[in-house]
Amino acid sequence: MKSIEKAQKVYDAVKIPTKLNYMVEKTILESQKERKTIYKPNYIKFVASAIACSFIFFVFMININPTFAASIAEIPILKDVAKIFTIKEFKEEDNTKLINAKIPALENTGNTDLEKRVNYEIMLKINEVLEEAEQRAEEYKKALIETGGKEEDYHPINIQIDYKGGYSSEKTVSFMIMKSETLASAYTEMYFYNIDIETGKNLNLRDVLGSDYKEIVDEAIYEEIEERSKNPENIYFKKGEGGFEGIENEYQKFYINSEGKVVIVFEKYEIAPGYMGIQEFIIN
Repeated sequence: MKSIEKAQKVYDAVKIPTKLNYMVEKTILESQKERKTIYKPNYIKFVASAIACSFIFFVFMININPTFAASIAEIPILKDVAKIFTIKEFKEEDNTKLINAKIPALENTGNTDLEKRVNYEIMLKINEVLEEAEQRAEEYKKALIETGGKEEDYHPINIQIDYKGGYSSEKTVSFMIMKSETLASAYTEMYFYNIDIETGKNLNLRDVLGSDYKEIVDEAIYEEIEERSKNPENIYFKKGEGGFEGIENEYQKFYINSEGKVVIVFEKYEIAPGYMGIQEFIIN
């Protein structure tokens, strides 16, 4: 709880930029409007009648069928499961940039302080990377013109922001945010969230796989690289030449997929040529 209280103090002390504050408030209002549903009176009556009939049948079965009653007693009460959803999706274009962004948010954790902190961090990070990308685009365009290039020769920077929802449960939520930027060249940045809902802690590989995490991960990746290399189109760097030689520590980039399995992630050029793209390895 101390980490959450500390994060709360930091959150309350930070002055949110006007641009970001407007974006957050507008997004919340739009989300609330979209979630409201207007039902026609006849539809409400139909639903109410159906629910009433189901309830009568349910009570009837409990009273006449001991086996049915016993099985109902064993069914656990369902709880809200933490989830990641798209709180905002937008496109923006002008003579320097083209932005396509899908912004995630965290909800249903039962920990409002955690949700507030994580969602604020996400919005702040996205706002930061967009501003940096826009600045690079302006500088590149200016340099092009100053070195004799024509304004019509400039191609707007292409910025894509998306996320990959991984795993969610009552105790843990995991997802990854990706930002790709294409100008003179292309590169990608990734931000990983593997969160213990109760403590608010960002989990590492040791937390998830135990003390033998390195042996487990290294063995699985070596085997998978060997298997993938059977395809001549898959070329991985060799050991001593930038190739995979084992993860360094428990802070290796990863997320947990929808099946609850750890997925180790390597960026482009990290262990293979750029044309191979981002490399992911599922740890069974």
